[in-house]
Amino acid sequence: MIARLAPLTLFAPLASFIDDVLNLDPLLFQLLLFGLLMGGIYALAALGLTMIFGVMDVVNFAHGSFLVAGMYSSWWVATTFGISPFLTILVAAFVLFGIGVIVSRLTIEPIIDAPEENQFIVTLGISFILLAAFELIWGADPRSLNLQMGEYELFGALLPATQLYALIISVAAIGASWVFLHYTELGRAIRATADNRDAAWYMGIDVPRIDYLTFGIGSAMAGLAGGTIILFSPFDPFVGETYLVMSFIIVILGGLGSFPGALVGGLIIGIIEAYGRYYLPGTVNEVLIFGLFVLLLYFKPTGLLGTEGEQ
Repeated sequence: MIARLAPLTLFAPLASFIDDVLNLDPLLFQLLLFGLLMGGIYALAALGLTMIFGVMDVVNFAHGSFLVAGMYSSWWVATTFGISPFLTILVAAFVLFGIGVIVSRLTIEPIIDAPEENQFIVTLGISFILLAAFELIWGADPRSLNLQMGEYELFGALLPATQLYALIISVAAIGASWVFLHYTELGRAIRATADNRDAAWYMGIDVPRIDYLTFGIGSAMAGLAGGTIILFSPFDPFVGETYLVMSFIIVILGGLGSFPGALVGGLIIGIIEAYGRYYLPGTVNEVLIFGLFVLLLYFKPTGLLGTEGEQ
């Protein structure tokens, strides 16, 4: 067993972690499960962002606000009409698909070939508009569904039922998206456009149509993620910023445009966050996440599973 020396406070968290490993502390398994649960949610949140960038080469800075719009859509329908929040997740996805298509046709399509800073300004402006709308309509107070669904026990570790269901929904959505992209005509057209927009034109693919449908589908994924997150977590108009930053890290960590990469990146970030929050003081775990992000950018800029031209 490693002695915890008082002067070596900098290494105390590492010593504590190694102690737990050597003693096979059940807490390690509990933290691993929490990390996997949150990692799946993070992966779903990042999925729409990586899809839009992979096809349109547009970085959507409104992605976090779209996710919050999904939260409010699902919460409002569930609390107003008494519908199961598991069903209102689909409502959020449909609402955000419509918003995404409208935003794409009105704001993204005219600047699709413009410099990247134009896209940045437009999507950031959309984010500010949505944030102001959320505060105007619902205020800034936190909202929640207050679901009490119990826990499951797995090898002595406790799994909150709401988070487990959220993980199942996330994995199912990621799997369904992969199947859609690889085994449907529209999905193959989206992948062809992602590989080479000019070649897609010559093949007879309506690229502008693919663009707005892709933006709509990516926004729907954000809505789906938002509706899933509120099953276990309270939210407010500003929570989207956290998920936007995490989504960017996951997308780059896993590889731009890579769906498997988004899942792997999300799980890695979730596990680091779970262990970091327990063993490290304050928000040091965030420093660890950003440190990993910087190192990956330096040694493997394409991400863990990213390859040129992959979707």
